[in-house]
Amino acid sequence: MEENERQMQKTPWAPIAIVGLLVVILVILIGPLNTINYIFNNPDRPLLEHLTPQQLLEVSNMLALYIKGRTVLSLINTGLLLYLTALYVGIYRETKSNFSLCLVLFSVTLFLYSITSNPILIWVNGFQETNIFNIFNFLPDIFTTLASAILIYLSRQ
Repeated sequence: MEENERQMQKTPWAPIAIVGLLVVILVILIGPLNTINYIFNNPDRPLLEHLTPQQLLEVSNMLALYIKGRTVLSLINTGLLLYLTALYVGIYRETKSNFSLCLVLFSVTLFLYSITSNPILIWVNGFQETNIFNIFNFLPDIFTTLASAILIYLSRQ
């Protein structure tokens, strides 16, 4: 068991970084060429302009239900993560350990993710015809990336 722990501590970052970089390159090159190209250029895909008014009403109702569900789940997550952050801040104040500080940063990052992924933010931002495609669509993914980096940092300690 001790040898395995020592070997894990000696693992250099270079091979992990190279594999990660190769995966990113493959996703960037192959993903859009296959999956996204198929989804958006599929001739069998129904176009909104070809749907009947009844079908558009069904799509609208499904989207409204989806947004309501996302809003409720996001509000629940925000409350839970706020509580979790407060717990970790209390632990950090008692221990002053690096691990506790990273847990605080991790929970704050997830808290920011839950706020920015909430559909209410889009409405507060002033939803208009083309305003749905803006920076707020990228913020949740940025916070997820930060949270993942914090977990990797904690795991490597």
